Amino acid sequence: MIKFIILFFLFTLNLQSDEGDIVVRHTVDSKDYLFDKKSYCRDRTSNENLSWYEDFNEEILSRKTWKYAVSNGFKDRGRYISGWGNGELQYYTKPSKKNKNTNTSNNLFIEDGLLKIQPTREGFSGFDYTSARIDTKSLKDFTYPSRITVCFKVPSGTGFWPAFWLMPDEDILWPQGGEIDIMEHVGFDDGNIHGSIHTKDFNHIMNTQRSGSMTVSSATESFHVYSLEWSPHYLRFLIDDSPFFFVYNDSYGNEAKWTFDSPHYMILNLAIGGDWGGVQGIEPSSFPMRMLVDHVRVSKRAENHPDVEVTFQVDMQNVNVSGTGIWLSGGSISSANPGGIQMQPTSTDGLWEAQLTLPPNSNFTFKYRNGYFPGSWSQGWEVISGDCTTGQYNDRSVSIGVADTILPIVCFNECKECN
Repeated sequence: MIKFIILFFLFTLNLQSDEGDIVVRHTVDSKDYLFDKKSYCRDRTSNENLSWYEDFNEEILSRKTWKYAVSNGFKDRGRYISGWGNGELQYYTKPSKKNKNTNTSNNLFIEDGLLKIQPTREGFSGFDYTSARIDTKSLKDFTYPSRITVCFKVPSGTGFWPAFWLMPDEDILWPQGGEIDIMEHVGFDDGNIHGSIHTKDFNHIMNTQRSGSMTVSSATESFHVYSLEWSPHYLRFLIDDSPFFFVYNDSYGNEAKWTFDSPHYMILNLAIGGDWGGVQGIEPSSFPMRMLVDHVRVSKRAENHPDVEVTFQVDMQNVNVSGTGIWLSGGSISSANPGGIQMQPTSTDGLWEAQLTLPPNSNFTFKYRNGYFPGSWSQGWEVISGDCTTGQYNDRSVSIGVADTILPIVCFNECKECN
């Protein structure tokens, strides 16, 4: 009964500054949301080579860094795209200096060093739901080499769709400009965290997007650190410093496949419903809830930890080589790309190699594949005999240090050189 009374007795304070919009700060139930954020987020985020950060320790969001979305969509070349192009059902709001938009006291506020986005189930501007979205477009952009990190706790409940993602600062028709989804979570699939990229050739409209996922059973109960390592050679997605998705730049300059060489801005939002988030409807009993963000940080790669060159070598002398060549595929090195990374024949009969630029102090699994099968996981794989394999699919593995490495030559289907 006491909790019930407190929830209906919210005290709010409006704060105003020349540099920021009003952010309404609530004074209730903080302890329910702070139970582990200080120990978890701080202990697992390094300040080394920090180039930019937002710790949400001020009572306002700076207009020099953040913008609010205020709508249910956007204009694109004169056309209004409702539902943000995804069929989303919420209307995004912002705090008002005149405090006329009464519902915004519930959608976004800062309290105890946390940014809190709290959707509401109420009629507003013709929509049944309200929420919040902020971004740094035209104010702050980022590019490689960098590590972009957010520490937050995602909300639970069917119909919620929180995300932390990047879009190109230049106005380019989607998906030609690219999109990097560092973290997405849909409420009906509790605990399954997704990372994705979208380009002209790889996007969800064509069902060709490249994406990976990792199950984090406590995602809606605890804070976790979601990161992107961004290099001109690759994108590596991590959760609590554990890699779960890797995209290698094997585009050879083809912007339809890789368009991540330009500055991007960041977006934090919590959508309601939509083509993905609303697949199983929206559960009314999940309201109220909150998405809690402790910080966003961007670090530059340390000069003493550059990427390393790794040369993969496979001997095909005992196998009839496919007309489409040999490919490095599968495992963690090409988890979202069945076709894999193309290898090249060398001057030595039967020997194929690929030289990749990879992150230092990293581990990868992989296989060699005879032939190019971009739409299938079921053909051309080597069947390795011996004790050099790992995991469910008997992949090869490699541990990379800080020095350039040439891996030993191995025979296709075997752990050792060909006889």
